Amino acid sequence: MVVGKLQMKKMVLLINTTFALFAAEPDYAAWDALLRRHVYSGVRDGIRTHLVRYKDLARDPDWPRARKSITEFDPKNLKGRSERIAFWINAYNIAAIAKVLEQYPTASITARGDRVWQEPALTIAGQSYSLDAIEHKILRPMLEPRIHFAIVCASLSCPDLRREAYRAQKLERQLSEQTKSFLANTSKGLRHENGVIYHSAIFSWFAQDFGPLEQFFARYGYPTPAGEYREMPYNWSLNE
Repeated sequence: MVVGKLQMKKMVLLINTTFALFAAEPDYAAWDALLRRHVYSGVRDGIRTHLVRYKDLARDPDWPRARKSITEFDPKNLKGRSERIAFWINAYNIAAIAKVLEQYPTASITARGDRVWQEPALTIAGQSYSLDAIEHKILRPMLEPRIHFAIVCASLSCPDLRREAYRAQKLERQLSEQTKSFLANTSKGLRHENGVIYHSAIFSWFAQDFGPLEQFFARYGYPTPAGEYREMPYNWSLNE
């Protein structure tokens, strides 16, 4: 009887392992749990944003599990565009947190300079990726401009770090919600003031991804009056 139970456990383990190897998406349960526990709404330096308890997150046993859910998954097993976009958004956000924790405590992810974007950030299925590689070589070529409101570079003026993992089945809703939420945030996304339209620098840095701004804003429920467009200052302070 004991042998039977042992064999059953081995079979279950084999099935689970096989499922993980060939699943269309990783198991994001640990990443979900981390985001729910350590990300919260707040205001810093006059910016309304989602803040992260980095110190507590680093000590949470779900942190290494969340990293493994990405690093031990082979992206070649992703089945479609939505799975790829969701996976690489999650990978970017985990990689950004990893870069912060490398130098924590720190005032900014850029405290060591702009090289942080080109440095190795995460090794996935044996291949090393930088934040720039994930953003510019993988995500942006998928021609989905809303990724800019989902990937978070650990700074106050960045879009909010969503309190759940991105998933293929939810991706359309998640990206639309992130976009609308960012545009609604007058402290870092978009606002009209005395005939001037102030917008995040993100819309200047990636202008080619968005097309005409007035059309993009209107598409997501924020039509802008005729006026001068100006960038808001970008605050690179850590979103802590």
